[in-house]
Amino acid sequence: MERNISDILLAPWKIGVITTAIRLNIFSIVSDQEITVDEIASKCAAKPDLLKPLLDACTSLGFLGVKNNKYKNTHFSLVYFVEGKRLYVGDFLRLVNIESLSWFQLPDLIQGKEKINMEFPGLKFAYKTFISAMNSIGHLGEAEALKNIVDLSGCKKMIDVGGGSGLYSIALCQRYPDLISTILDVEDTLAVTRELIADCQEKKQIILKEGDFLKYPIGDNVDAVLLSDVIYGDSDAKILLQNAWNSLTHNGILIIRGYYADPERSGPLFGALFAVKQLVDDPQRKIMTISMLERNARETGFDIIRVNPLTEYSFVLIGKKNSKTDLYEKKKV
Repeated sequence: MERNISDILLAPWKIGVITTAIRLNIFSIVSDQEITVDEIASKCAAKPDLLKPLLDACTSLGFLGVKNNKYKNTHFSLVYFVEGKRLYVGDFLRLVNIESLSWFQLPDLIQGKEKINMEFPGLKFAYKTFISAMNSIGHLGEAEALKNIVDLSGCKKMIDVGGGSGLYSIALCQRYPDLISTILDVEDTLAVTRELIADCQEKKQIILKEGDFLKYPIGDNVDAVLLSDVIYGDSDAKILLQNAWNSLTHNGILIIRGYYADPERSGPLFGALFAVKQLVDDPQRKIMTISMLERNARETGFDIIRVNPLTEYSFVLIGKKNSKTDLYEKKKV
């Protein structure tokens, strides 16, 4: 892979420019207009002379265009940086910005030192920002890929454990009109879910249920269990996989997707970086790799149908609760 050292040297400045423009809603203010720096400044409570260098940097990066002292969004920015667009990633960038201070501790954490909770003054973590950030990444091909790879023919009931925004349930319900998906999550998350699925045609196939899936059973005699973005620690994996097993009917389908690293390779890049992010979040957690996850699923009793990259970001594992295995376990009891 050919590398340019300037990409590394300038990366912090580039992300600083982009996240600042996102936080000031620059791209959303410009939208599909051609607008002067004074007009933009008046709408984001900025000083025009201090705002102009930021706009010029965005122009140099290819996110804005300028002609006759009027700025406009490029096609890229219209697609990804304007709030309300389907592929908007601004909330993900806000989340990265909020978390950035914690990364300064990474050398200390790797050396075994204790983590210190740190916050930027005036910049607080918003629960909705996290859910929306994960939702935005899912829109970048994740949900569509899962919909196309999973066979839920004949399935009537699915439990979407920790379903968050509901994006993956919606995608699978689009393909399978007879499927009813119950999204199981905490109330704070479900409040955001209700808002995000309010205008979805498939919401009639969605049931929202509050529950702690690490403490209590997740369902009974369901045809499929979806564990998307919820298994990233070894202890959680054992609990969730056993809960999934107990809730599934004979030959029920287990679907797991997430941003996992593959220890046999250096990628996928997103999974490898996400593993380091988990270290920043919780240095005590034993980070789950895709091979560890597959081993845990087999030990729980699942027959593994497939384990492979879902997109350039993620892996998918699909398993089945084999009725012979289930009956054998019951006889042993």
